[in-house]
Amino acid sequence: MTSRFGVMFVLAALLATAAPPTRAQSTTSAPATSAAAAPAAASAAKTASAAKPKQFKVVELIPMTCAEAWAASGKDYTEMYRILAALATVSLANRELSFPDTKEAGVDAGTGIAKDCEADPKGLLYAMVDKHVRRVAEGAAR
Repeated sequence: MTSRFGVMFVLAALLATAAPPTRAQSTTSAPATSAAAAPAAASAAKTASAAKPKQFKVVELIPMTCAEAWAASGKDYTEMYRILAALATVSLANRELSFPDTKEAGVDAGTGIAKDCEADPKGLLYAMVDKHVRRVAEGAAR
């Protein structure tokens, strides 16, 4: 069985593509418990979808663990993608590397990050992103 970390970090493959996953691919939803609650739930969902995404500063992201980043994303794949992309950008800039523009490179890095986060959900996400983004970028440069 794949954990939520496995699913979310395979989305790191999006580092090599142009568009993040759609809102429909998100696991977050607010099911109504009764017919009377349906209009309120629909209104809340409409408000939530129109809300601006949370803006994280990189200094807020660096010390987050895998589990903390997933919680901070609101368990939303689009938001998690933004966190991963920001951390990958920092890693690549600091190491003066460029990431290959292929889906395979993203899947490779994402799979590595997923495995590391599954093994250690309390591990620093940035360390895992840095490790695998660097590995893939350096491998492509050879």
